[in-house]
Amino acid sequence: MTYEKFQYSKEWKILKELSKGQGLQELKQAQVDASLNRKINWFLYGGASGVITLIKEIYGDEALKKFYQFLDYFISNPDTLGHYYHSDKIKADTKTIADSTQGLNFGEYLEDLKRELVEGDKQKGRG
Repeated sequence: MTYEKFQYSKEWKILKELSKGQGLQELKQAQVDASLNRKINWFLYGGASGVITLIKEIYGDEALKKFYQFLDYFISNPDTLGHYYHSDKIKADTKTIADSTQGLNFGEYLEDLKRELVEGDKQKGRG
């Protein structure tokens, strides 16, 4: 039996390339993009948006504007008294995501996210 003409499946070809270090950049990019998406998804559904909604529903639009101003103040001068302090994980995530999403148009990203949210709601029968 000779092994001169192996016919690899598509999956095995990808694994072979990865074993040689080829294609890892794309894999890393996909993981980082997913990480950003997970963080934004957590913000929208994991509680932060719920708190913002409570402020708006209980205290109104003007109070919500004041809260946004306070939030801007809180993150404006990180790692100083009275402001947000970065954890080691956030520092590492910030660098990794910033490096991998260079050139990302965040406005377009948000517009795409709006469309995805509408489609998701339609699929769930909302609205």
